[in-house]
Amino acid sequence: MVRPKPDEDERRALLIKSAEKILRANRGRRLVMSDVAAEAGMSQSYAYRFFANKDALVAAMADVWFAKVTEAVETLSTSVDPVESRLESFVLVQMRIKCAQYDEDSELFQAYLNLAAEHPSVAMAHVRDMESVLIDLMRERLGKGDVEAAATAFGDATRMFRDPYVIARMRPAITETRARFVVAILLSGLDRFQS
Repeated sequence: MVRPKPDEDERRALLIKSAEKILRANRGRRLVMSDVAAEAGMSQSYAYRFFANKDALVAAMADVWFAKVTEAVETLSTSVDPVESRLESFVLVQMRIKCAQYDEDSELFQAYLNLAAEHPSVAMAHVRDMESVLIDLMRERLGKGDVEAAATAFGDATRMFRDPYVIARMRPAITETRARFVVAILLSGLDRFQS
């Protein structure tokens, strides 16, 4: 009798969950494929069928970690809501999701930050994706003018509500009321960037 072939997606998810368990236990300071494979109940060589190396595993973990934020922010590009509302949502959806992740499991959240420090290119890819959406929204809002400078200013001024490192350090201060107030001030000053 032929045994059923294991579902590749299930195995990849199991390896990611196992890596998260290890990360939580050691606060993101050490991630070794042999440990991840053992935690998942498989051999290291079998684990390499699903992730070619540790960097591939880390990239997949980042994709899962950032998935909700990426999906929520990318929908702003196609929304029919007024652009000012979408610029506010750009800040609020990131803040809500990241704060919820922190509130749900602050140890895993911090472990991911430690892992990101070791693999900055993975985190920076996500940052670039978010910046691209912000530039598109700003281009729509301003039409002409210094779109990139406006996007940079808006991004800098709202960083405390979106940056996971700041959220981890200042979680009690990261509130929707405060974020809405900052965004309202920024939106009122955007016309200065128009030519």
